[in-house]
Amino acid sequence: MKKSLLLLGIALIIASPMAANAVVLPSPPPPPPPSPTNPNAMMGPTAYNILGTALQLKGDAHSFLDQAAQKNLDVTAISDSIAEADALLEQAQKIVICNPIPASNMLREAISMYEKAISDLKLLLG
Repeated sequence: MKKSLLLLGIALIIASPMAANAVVLPSPPPPPPPSPTNPNAMMGPTAYNILGTALQLKGDAHSFLDQAAQKNLDVTAISDSIAEADALLEQAQKIVICNPIPASNMLREAISMYEKAISDLKLLLG
């Protein structure tokens, strides 16, 4: 036991001068945070997929509307709804490249309007 205490004391004496002369290096700076991604670039492909769906539904809605008009059915309210959806679709097409997120929202609204119009027209046409 005395031997181990003696060795410990010698080790402390030897280590002390080394610790006093030790050079402390600064830690490297933290890595920079990742650059934020551009949400517009990420949403572009999604917006174009939604645009394709909206264009398909537009064609379907106008086709059913023409069929109903040929049968002299009163489709004034449905026609107005389709015209409103057409306007939303047109606005979305103008901004989809530079602002795909609001364009997607407009397209989703237009899709909803087209789907309701198609459903109503199918009921009228039997």
